[in-house]
Amino acid sequence: MLAVNPRDRRPAWQQVAAALTSAIQAGVLAPGDELPSITEVSALQGIGTGVIRHALEALAADGLIIVRHGRPAVVAGEPSNDPRLSRRRPGPGHDCRLAGCHAHVCHPMKPSTIRGIHSILSGAFAAAQRWEWTDRNPAESAKPPTTIRPSIAATSPDDVAKVIAEARGRSAALGLYLWLVVVTGVRRGELCGLQLRDIDLDRGLVHVAFNYVVRGGQRVRKDTKTHQDRWLAIDPDSCALIATYLDETGAALAAVGAGLLDDAYLFSNDPAHARPWNPDWVTHQIAAAADAAGVKLDIKGGRHYTASQLLAGGFDLRNTAARLGHSGGGATTLRHYADPVPEVDRRAATYLAQLTARSTPSSPQP
Repeated sequence: MLAVNPRDRRPAWQQVAAALTSAIQAGVLAPGDELPSITEVSALQGIGTGVIRHALEALAADGLIIVRHGRPAVVAGEPSNDPRLSRRRPGPGHDCRLAGCHAHVCHPMKPSTIRGIHSILSGAFAAAQRWEWTDRNPAESAKPPTTIRPSIAATSPDDVAKVIAEARGRSAALGLYLWLVVVTGVRRGELCGLQLRDIDLDRGLVHVAFNYVVRGGQRVRKDTKTHQDRWLAIDPDSCALIATYLDETGAALAAVGAGLLDDAYLFSNDPAHARPWNPDWVTHQIAAAADAAGVKLDIKGGRHYTASQLLAGGFDLRNTAARLGHSGGGATTLRHYADPVPEVDRRAATYLAQLTARSTPSSPQP
């Protein structure tokens, strides 16, 4: 039962967040349990939707729940496989027809998943063959299915600008976050884990050496996904945006006699920026801003935009891969991140037409 005590000095959303936190820590809400929608909670408990939304955002930032765009939020952590502890096992009087339960439908593995499994097994058997543990590699006789990556045109700069504008309207920090995603090409956890000492505005550099993740409610600041430690250049406009944001944040803290330390995080919901944004939470916020702007874009799509536009602009593959933190000399960048850019395709058509017209006298000159 959620209730707001008017005599409690804490804001209503903090009271709701504290009650839900206690329920999660006590096991009343178990890992994997779905939470009712904001509208349902509001109707049942008589609490405003804005209060509940604020409380859920705070829980998501703390890593206690996982907010999923377009789906119910769930309690973080792995669900227990012990039937005695399962809260989702139907009781004796459960009626699936009345409850609207859906029958489980098995789906075959995707070709990309099969190829991944084949690659792992093939490598393991190849190593065993080198070490003379086996005489042959049975994976060599299995032909993995062909995977075809759908051709999706890269998001246009105008569409990206719309989403950034919408994000800025929600908060200056969110707008700056998305701006840095597309300008630097960093991963969401790398940007969440960025501290003030990692930013050199005088030289226009950002040090990307850590990745921030939240798993099962545990916050971990670890090395990057590809274990790379890299310095990325940022332009004067980006430096100015960061400086303005830090000045405004510092002024707000100075008003209460505090300040930002070198180990403070650039993006944080904590007043002193001592704890960074939860990557899942910021993913949800960016998705909501993109939906409001009418653009299909998420944080990973922003990295696709970075790779596609850099390659379309004539920047070499090796430097583009290095900016995105890809290993392997750019194979990942080219195979998975380089989307076709319509403007480049049009320039290619014009170039080929002009080249062909020079050798065809009867063709009209463009």
